[in-house]
Amino acid sequence: MRIRWTEEALADLEEIVVFYYLEASPRAAAAVERRIINEIESLPPFPERIRESDRIPGARELIVNKLPYVVFVQMREDVIIVLNVVHTKRHFPQSEMAPIDQKAEHDDDAPR
Repeated sequence: MRIRWTEEALADLEEIVVFYYLEASPRAAAAVERRIINEIESLPPFPERIRESDRIPGARELIVNKLPYVVFVQMREDVIIVLNVVHTKRHFPQSEMAPIDQKAEHDDDAPR
């Protein structure tokens, strides 16, 4: 099973990393980035283990272990699409997120 990142999800991750880089340290930023990516990359064997989202129809929510972030993903036959990475305290209306089928996708474009 492949993982695809939307433009929005990549921008979310970049924003998170920049925040930790500026507010904590480059080392902290790298650790946060690696943890988020590792959690997402661990999904393919059993992606259905994460809960269905009540905020975004058709999506699932991955809670990032030991960090205040949730990753919204959509599962298709042979691909997991990373839609967004957001802080758990973020309050957002459903209309703020683009419809799932309209998000640009990138095959395995996760930052390394």
